Amino acid sequence: MRTMLRRSLALLLLPLLGVCAAWAPAQQATAITYDRSIAVGLNGVQLFDKASEAWTWTFGKEPGAKLLRSERGPGLLEGTARMNFRSEMLTGREETMGVVQYRVTIRTEPGECRVVVSELTHTGNRNTSMGGIHMGLLRQGADAVPTVRGMGRANAKRLHEELVATSDDRIQQLLRAFEARIRAGSTP
Repeated sequence: MRTMLRRSLALLLLPLLGVCAAWAPAQQATAITYDRSIAVGLNGVQLFDKASEAWTWTFGKEPGAKLLRSERGPGLLEGTARMNFRSEMLTGREETMGVVQYRVTIRTEPGECRVVVSELTHTGNRNTSMGGIHMGLLRQGADAVPTVRGMGRANAKRLHEELVATSDDRIQQLLRAFEARIRAGSTP
């Protein structure tokens, strides 16, 4: 009788153990951010001037690029730009077509220029009959893919992966061009 009672109790507790394991906190999704430090043997003012010129020829050539703040004293440049996006997927293609807007912060100090690209946000095509499909802030991690109205989970995941890959390619290309502009003519 006791053995049977123990078995019954064990069978009742097993599902509870599984539920407790499912309650373990999941890894939070974080916004995608690019952070690059460029070491160059120049003083703060020279490096600020090079960074300002590099902005003009890289991020400044992007659609809708705006330099919001330019302060030579503290060595700070802040701006926004965007890249155009058109999905390769056939599902929701016109609705997802749109832009990925991002913020660029450049800080210079003697010998170092730090570039941070953050707040990558997708806005879909608002001019379609059904309205745009907006993925919002691009994130990475376990819960990175948002729930999208009018799109299944698998398609939303594919669209998110495509957005992240396209954005990553473009931002990395701009960062390499920015660094090349900073380094050009600055070594003795």
